[in-house]
Amino acid sequence: MTATKDIKQFQFSDAINRRYWDEKYVYETFQNNPATSKVGGGAAGGTAGDNNVLILPTTAFEYSILGTQTITAPVISASGLDLGSMDATANDGLELNHGILASQPTAFIIGTDPAFFLRARFSIADVSGTDDCAVGFRQVAANQANIDDYANMAVLNVIAGNITIETILASAATVSTDTTDNWLDTETHTLQIDVDAAGAVTYRIDGSAPTVTAAYSFINGLIVMPFFYFLEDTGTAGAVPLMMWECGFQVGAAIA
Repeated sequence: MTATKDIKQFQFSDAINRRYWDEKYVYETFQNNPATSKVGGGAAGGTAGDNNVLILPTTAFEYSILGTQTITAPVISASGLDLGSMDATANDGLELNHGILASQPTAFIIGTDPAFFLRARFSIADVSGTDDCAVGFRQVAANQANIDDYANMAVLNVIAGNITIETILASAATVSTDTTDNWLDTETHTLQIDVDAAGAVTYRIDGSAPTVTAAYSFINGLIVMPFFYFLEDTGTAGAVPLMMWECGFQVGAAIA
């Protein structure tokens, strides 16, 4: 009789299977060179505010240009999608997301959708070069040049090695909380942001709660989306390979 483990070895992983049957789920490990273009067609743009498309075999992203870039697209390295491979200049960078429309596959409605999450694993060569290196959720809206200009947001932000919780509620000033957890040069970590069905946000660093955390809840009825916002500081960060990106409903969440 064939053992279960022998059958299982020929099956796709749960993450790969889920990518096809769950329209609200994205899983990407950045192993193939992407195709890029400007949103609407034509070559990817490098002017501040240009919105571009980045296509991988099973996943589509958009990225908005921060600053002015002569290198107009990040490249795949041996480790992942290197967000530091564009112009290594102070105040240059990009925001990576799945588009800014409420119809995009990772837009979630607070109070209507069940609990959801975003998980990202990446490395930073030189943490002193990160002006902002933020992962989390924000309100569905046009891309902003300044991360502090979003109306509603909850992120873990690596700023010069300090892992900081940053939140914005109803266009008020950004609230920053130092987790007292730190990111050292060349280290790889996984950041996770969980949002429950009522909008309450919690955070995880390598699977554990931050040493210091902060309470925050998105407003009921708000539509939010995952994003990665990366901005170079004066010293620049070097390689910033994004190795894994996963977003969807939390396991066990009741889906109507």
